Amino acid sequence: MVVGNLSLIAHTYHQTLSQSASIVSVFAWTYAIATPLLALSTNRFNKRSLFLTLLAVFLAGTLLSAFAPSLPIFLFSRVMTASVAGLMESLMSVIAYQLATTDQQRSMLVAWIYTGFSIASVVGNPLGTFIANLWRWQDAFIMVAIITVLATVVATNLIPKDLVNEPASFKEQLVLFSDRRIQLAIVFAICSAGMIFGYYTYIRSLIHQTLGFSLTALSLVLLLLGVLDVFANRLSGRLAAKNGIKRLRPFYVLDLVLLALFQFSMQNAWTGLLRLCALVFFFALFGSPIQIFVLDVTSHDYPQATTLASTLNAIFYNVGVAVSSFTATQTLKVAGLPALGWNSLVYCAVALLVLLTLVRMTDREAMRG
Repeated sequence: MVVGNLSLIAHTYHQTLSQSASIVSVFAWTYAIATPLLALSTNRFNKRSLFLTLLAVFLAGTLLSAFAPSLPIFLFSRVMTASVAGLMESLMSVIAYQLATTDQQRSMLVAWIYTGFSIASVVGNPLGTFIANLWRWQDAFIMVAIITVLATVVATNLIPKDLVNEPASFKEQLVLFSDRRIQLAIVFAICSAGMIFGYYTYIRSLIHQTLGFSLTALSLVLLLLGVLDVFANRLSGRLAAKNGIKRLRPFYVLDLVLLALFQFSMQNAWTGLLRLCALVFFFALFGSPIQIFVLDVTSHDYPQATTLASTLNAIFYNVGVAVSSFTATQTLKVAGLPALGWNSLVYCAVALLVLLTLVRMTDREAMRG
């Protein structure tokens, strides 16, 4: 809702486009800081009750976003929703992982969770942009509130009441961060998010201003990107089922090439659109493989920290969003919208190096085992 309508929100609160990027950063940093703290402190709570409580807080924050009379109140509403969104996403992964009985089921269930987020983008992001253009951007948040109510009803009826809990102290959970594989996975998640939002923070402006598509076409383009994201997440689940992180390597090489050509392709509407479509598809592949990898490592060596481990991808993804949104803003000020590809390329290069290191480390451990 924010990324698709960033320029409209900026206009309402009398901010420039570059200043309004702080709205994205505030959400991302809150998400990143609050999620691990909540995961650590709610380890003993029943997962079903906790999930429903988080949904209620998310609903309250979304409604406040829709009716915020000033930027500070709007930012506070984003803090409310960001503080619970990460743990909600992570709990879904834990629940799916616990209910699955085979590796194939685990990877595909986690992939379906990511696909759910993608479908939400396919329907929600373009629809939110369409509603904002037709009426007001605030009405897009009212739509999210209605969907949240429906999601709460569904969750109440579908989530089992007797999910397994493994209570542990802060220290027992935090030992997870001493593992080198987890450390590398964290850096990989940050840089993978960075290569996406290094340009995607300004996706509306890139499509409308740089490529020259109309506001009506903008919603259709966002819909197309969302559909590609859904298909990519289904492929992501298949990659995760069989040594997913190793199978990601060629896709990151392709990402690097696409980003190197980003500025040149954006000089034409159709080559630019084709490039954006390819980037969105390849970028979305990393979610399930890295989430399954972290959960596999944790369930084998640190079972008491499974809930915390499930938050890591979401937490550090949003750290990457916050950092890359900031560097994207600086790039925009200095070199303009088409140069945002270079911003993303730096994150992609680091992500590829980390991925190669992680694969080598995993191969060595497999040989020792």
